[in-house]
Amino acid sequence: MTRDTADSDGGIDRRSMLGMVGGTAVAAALAGCSTLLGEDDQSSGGEADVPDEPIQAGLQTYTEGAASVLGLQAQYGAEIAIQRINDAGGIAGREMELDVAHEADAAVENYTQFVDEGKEVTFGPISSGGHAALAPEVESQGVVNVGTDGTVTTLYEDTVPDPTYSFRFQNYDVMEVVTAAREAVARIGADNIDSIAGINPNYAFGQDEWKFFKLAIQQLVGDVDVVYEGFPELLADDMSTHITEVNDNEPDVTFTSVWGGDVTTLMNQAAANDMFDNTQLVGSILYSAVDELDQDVVEQAQAFSGSRNWYWDFPNGSRWSPNADLFEQAQSEYDVVPTAHFMSGYGAVTAWATATAKTVDILGEWPSQEQIARSLEDHGFHTPAGYHVMGSDHQGKSNAYSGSLEWDDDLGRAVLEDVNVFTPQEVAPPIGTDAEEWINSW
Repeated sequence: MTRDTADSDGGIDRRSMLGMVGGTAVAAALAGCSTLLGEDDQSSGGEADVPDEPIQAGLQTYTEGAASVLGLQAQYGAEIAIQRINDAGGIAGREMELDVAHEADAAVENYTQFVDEGKEVTFGPISSGGHAALAPEVESQGVVNVGTDGTVTTLYEDTVPDPTYSFRFQNYDVMEVVTAAREAVARIGADNIDSIAGINPNYAFGQDEWKFFKLAIQQLVGDVDVVYEGFPELLADDMSTHITEVNDNEPDVTFTSVWGGDVTTLMNQAAANDMFDNTQLVGSILYSAVDELDQDVVEQAQAFSGSRNWYWDFPNGSRWSPNADLFEQAQSEYDVVPTAHFMSGYGAVTAWATATAKTVDILGEWPSQEQIARSLEDHGFHTPAGYHVMGSDHQGKSNAYSGSLEWDDDLGRAVLEDVNVFTPQEVAPPIGTDAEEWINSW
């Protein structure tokens, strides 16, 4: 563990932070450094040969419907990142403009339209199925896309095993599922887990998460009895069949990867049918619905939830001001508690922007798509969530967070207490190692 570099007021020394993030105004702003350093500022591209027009970018995410609970979070995060880029003078003087498209079932169509419109970079999508369909098209078209989510494990193992232009910022399924399994064992105890059940969305993401949770929990505790496997359709309005099965079987742990509006549906109906008396609920992303959950449901559930690659209050803002500043900005501009999906939008933009600024500095001119793509490989960068690395396999890796879901009267929302943090090395296979083989090797 490293110590923060403190100034005389007990905060982060902005000069040290600027050095850590690479020396550019854009990198400093996106890391959460609130001031530029005047004559010491090494803004990228001061003498670079760059186009005069703004950078046109496209984001596809869920902007309506139940999935917008997290889709809009990704949009808000991307918008704040771009606002900070522009406030810092842009990338080599070029400001960014963002067009947003509703994702729906049109990931490929949205991307193709963005490319036809001359977008220089695209971000998204949310859906794992959409991302799997999109990635080959990105490789064909050759315009960099940095995925905000779409976290299915097989994306860079099987779908596009040797990508050039497709990247993903968000931690992927195996990382958050191993986090959930380790959390269950740490909090409940291996000797107290003899049976498990699963309620997971009936498409690539949910099937992937359940598969890896079963593998991980069995490796951690030994043989367990799988008493129920339920796969509700995405955005289903009735979870009663699955809740009844859990109540009848009373598993020690019920794992779920439902997200957004489906979290609210599951937890409300589970509370109404006393499911929480019969099992311990462990979710990979229950916290994605923080702005929708009611106090009585949260208190009854006593669930454990992951928070992917960011939790807004860890480290606490009193010790890590960039976290507090971003939280306050999200609250004041959008009236939301920012979730990991907020950071997925913010981080995807940040990955591309800092890699591009770095490449301009090196080349002295505006880089090609391929040059930006190569600069993104093994690219390290800071956000208010901490330090991230975009691996040579094009998969972003960050710390993973998980905690106890509890109600906070002052915030009027659920929070995570007793937060545990797992490094990428603890929850992700080494680059080039198949995730299933890695878990089976424990």
